[in-house]
Amino acid sequence: MQLEKSYNILLKNFQSFKVSFYKNTAKSNAGRKPKITDEEIAAVFILSYITGMPVLKIARQFIDDSIKSYHIFRKSRIKRIYELLRIYLQMRILSVIIEVLVSNKKPRLIVDGTILPVANVNRAKTQRIKRFNGKRFWVRRKRNLYSQHYKKRVKFEEIYYGVLVMIICDTKGRVYDIWFHPASYHEVKSFRLRAKTSIWFKRLISLFEVIGDKGYRGCENVIVCETKEDKAQRQIIESVFSRLKQFNALSRWRKGITLLSYLYAYAIGYSFFRYCEV
Repeated sequence: MQLEKSYNILLKNFQSFKVSFYKNTAKSNAGRKPKITDEEIAAVFILSYITGMPVLKIARQFIDDSIKSYHIFRKSRIKRIYELLRIYLQMRILSVIIEVLVSNKKPRLIVDGTILPVANVNRAKTQRIKRFNGKRFWVRRKRNLYSQHYKKRVKFEEIYYGVLVMIICDTKGRVYDIWFHPASYHEVKSFRLRAKTSIWFKRLISLFEVIGDKGYRGCENVIVCETKEDKAQRQIIESVFSRLKQFNALSRWRKGITLLSYLYAYAIGYSFFRYCEV
């Protein structure tokens, strides 16, 4: 079965990766064998993106039908999964960067953000949302879109309760970094905060030219798209965002660290296993 073959190849990738990079830091396992390993969970997260099935359902299908949600999503476990997925993505991207630098090419990176709804707006107005709670997760976005009915541009306002997910990718759709902030943050503010806190992100924007839409005008290290060629290149990041909201609805995450794990699994799946070529 193709699905089982994909899972086995993903699992082997993570097992060999963990042996290579965690050899000196591995702890001796005492007691009984765990019902599900970290490598198996990481493979299941990516397979969830490929198949459109929930993580728990895939784990029960391929590993053990008695697995419960706490075997995967408890805090101590999900932190390890997040670290494993994050380092795996960075190592894969690092090999891409080395290949690009050796070939003397000057590729561009594209940055953009999108609002990921945390809860329905009406529900958030009347109830306390357990995932995230506070005014900073509310945002109003003004839109100016062309209406086929009125045959002109129509201005309107949308209200969201959620988080701002930021992605920086190359012109082939490979995600180099992904992070999130409360929805009320402007994309430029989120970009600057990431540049202050992440060494990986600092290196990326120092090595490559970064382009963005007109909302990034005045932002350091970002070139605003002015020509048709630049705007055509920038459209690639819209494709990266295309399945993110669908994947978010499927995930049913509860905590921020779980959302990060899903985001990194999405980034790995879209960048390297988009066509199930695992």
